[in-house]
Amino acid sequence: MSSPTSVEFLHPRLESIAVSAPKTKRAKHIIIPPEPEPIITCTNLHELPSELMAEVLAFLPPDTDHPLRTDCDIVAVSEVSKSLRVLALGNQLWRHVCLTRWKTKVGFASRLANAEAEATNDTVDTATSLIRGGFWFRKFVDEERDALRSIISRDELCSSTFSIRSWFLAQSYPSTVTKPKGVLPSGLDGHSVSDTMCFLPSGEISGLPKEWDDMAFFEMNESGNIISIGRSSKLHNHLIHTLFVHRRQDWGWQFQSNKYVLRSTSAGCSIDELWSDYVSKLVVEMRMKGDGNVCTRANTVQYIKRQVPDITKIKSFLLW
Repeated sequence: MSSPTSVEFLHPRLESIAVSAPKTKRAKHIIIPPEPEPIITCTNLHELPSELMAEVLAFLPPDTDHPLRTDCDIVAVSEVSKSLRVLALGNQLWRHVCLTRWKTKVGFASRLANAEAEATNDTVDTATSLIRGGFWFRKFVDEERDALRSIISRDELCSSTFSIRSWFLAQSYPSTVTKPKGVLPSGLDGHSVSDTMCFLPSGEISGLPKEWDDMAFFEMNESGNIISIGRSSKLHNHLIHTLFVHRRQDWGWQFQSNKYVLRSTSAGCSIDELWSDYVSKLVVEMRMKGDGNVCTRANTVQYIKRQVPDITKIKSFLLW
């Protein structure tokens, strides 16, 4: 009788697991390395695709302080070669420049709509476009030059609404200005005389309070840079009634004299935002000893009321 050479004893629980558990094969993970990105070698800018060059040129926007300068922006690049001129002054690039620039200016929606309509009807030939640039470049230059003028047409005047404030009539401080102790407020009044002032084609002015009825008419000079309210423009210029025309940095209109400042309003802009730069420069003067209401603007001292004092701090931001 033969005996087994070896016997293997398993615990009953382990034995049941060993019988029931199927044998599985380990999955093999195959790692495929990514293909190396192609290396683009370029020895000449002309070898780059036009779309890529346009993206590069977009990083050279005009100088916002001097947008018509031609020695340090995209326009300077356009002088390198004909192909670069086509890209640097092309419509795709300059339409983006116009949108970025005009978004911060008064009348953005109407300006863009008019430009889009003109672009559709633009018939400038290729040769002229290569010399003068595409439509959107020419439109950019035209708008920038227009923003420099200090004259207004009668149609522009009568189609705008104005907010009017007075100089040296401040009765209280704006909410944004902390009231110092022992000083009298001066500068631009924090309260508007009217925010709905309009110049009518008939020569009348609407939107003013009733106590201003004697000034509810205006006249313009032939040049369009002087407007007289409540007084004939044929007479010599007056410190109070003669308004000189200026263009603001946001391309809105501003008329000003030694007493009044008028600013054209626009949709979406609050009155506080319209006057924020002037309010931030509110001038204050120390009260004189002995009389809390007397300052250098009073009739009893050197400067008469509402006359601009000969103080550098005040004159530094009076544009006229």
